[in-house]
Amino acid sequence: MRAIFIAVGSELLDLDRVDTNSLYVARRLREKGILMDMKVVVGDHMDNLAWIVKKACQRAQLVILSGGLGPTEDDITREAVATALKKNLVFQEEIVADLKKIFRRRGITMPEINARQAFVIEGAEVIANPDGTAPGLYVDSGSCKVLLLPGPPNEMIPIFESVFEKYLVPVANYHIYTRSFKLTGISESETDARCADIYRKYRNPVTTILASPGVIELHFLGRSKNSDEEARRLTDELADKVRERLKDFIFAEKNISLPEAIVQELKNRKLTLAVAESCSGGGLGHLITNVVGSSEVFLGGVIAYANSLKSGILGVDEATLKKHGAVSAATAGEMAVGVRRLCQADIGLAITGIAGPGGETTGKPLGLVYIHLSAENFDKGLHQIFSGSREIVKTRSIYCALNLMREYLKEAMGEGQ
Repeated sequence: MRAIFIAVGSELLDLDRVDTNSLYVARRLREKGILMDMKVVVGDHMDNLAWIVKKACQRAQLVILSGGLGPTEDDITREAVATALKKNLVFQEEIVADLKKIFRRRGITMPEINARQAFVIEGAEVIANPDGTAPGLYVDSGSCKVLLLPGPPNEMIPIFESVFEKYLVPVANYHIYTRSFKLTGISESETDARCADIYRKYRNPVTTILASPGVIELHFLGRSKNSDEEARRLTDELADKVRERLKDFIFAEKNISLPEAIVQELKNRKLTLAVAESCSGGGLGHLITNVVGSSEVFLGGVIAYANSLKSGILGVDEATLKKHGAVSAATAGEMAVGVRRLCQADIGLAITGIAGPGGETTGKPLGLVYIHLSAENFDKGLHQIFSGSREIVKTRSIYCALNLMREYLKEAMGEGQ
């Protein structure tokens, strides 16, 4: 079974409004092997919505709509779906009676306009709304099942769940199995270049690559009409091949963040960490301390934005600052050594750079960042030139520093030690 989700509402076309209902529905459908092929956002326009519903019913076996079931003139989902399915709208007095009870419990009289919510698509099953006035509607037209849900998530979820368990789960005809990898220290394009020749040979499982600053996610979803075991075998076959290609960059095969993975590894090795930050403005320490239990390994940090703090607190030589500048390999190295000594930590990790906008000089472009790790019998620094906004440069700097830590723990300390 394939599904299409239609989010209805002109407000969802504005820049500050985001549809979250489709994410919930897609996750629940996927758990039962029903894949969402398409997601569409349609404004409150009768002809547009009716056309989209008609086309969706021609392409998928399940069409789910959310929004547009309220009592006002711009709530046109019922009418549009009825038009697309060539069905009439039928007025049900019992729905009006139920609505009046809801309003009486609230201590008010039902506005006449709410009677519009009693119009039901011919042949549809009415799904009671325990948290609002807009009932859901379920229509089985034979070749396509159509589910109309209210827009507010607290109303949408209970109605969806009741229909999901009653009508959709019994006809879900696929077993599924999923695996995922989380990577760092590699770009999305490089990830694809390293493994595309493997996953493109497979129509099943489906491979998805997701990118965010500092982290790449690879998701594999295998489906089988026969058994869970076959779905797992198909998924593992592909995932294991990809893993061999990308093993140097994988930091997790479960749903944990890079900071969580780093903190856990520090705990395993009984090591402590301190950080010195300039352009990242405390972001590195913030991500680490977001992890529950980080106090066992994270001793503290210094946000040394000004050169006076770099020299006065971290002990960076003023001659280094004068000769090489605050954004330099030498300064990053002395910051890492200084914070390690100051906090008496096993590891010192430092970031200094130009986040922008502005601040670049000849030979030091916008986005230039130096990162350094200092530990017993180990010192390693690197530099990157990141593109993007100030926030993106800061985020990428932080994740680059975390990756340097990951590489140190894996290579210098010995994997699994």
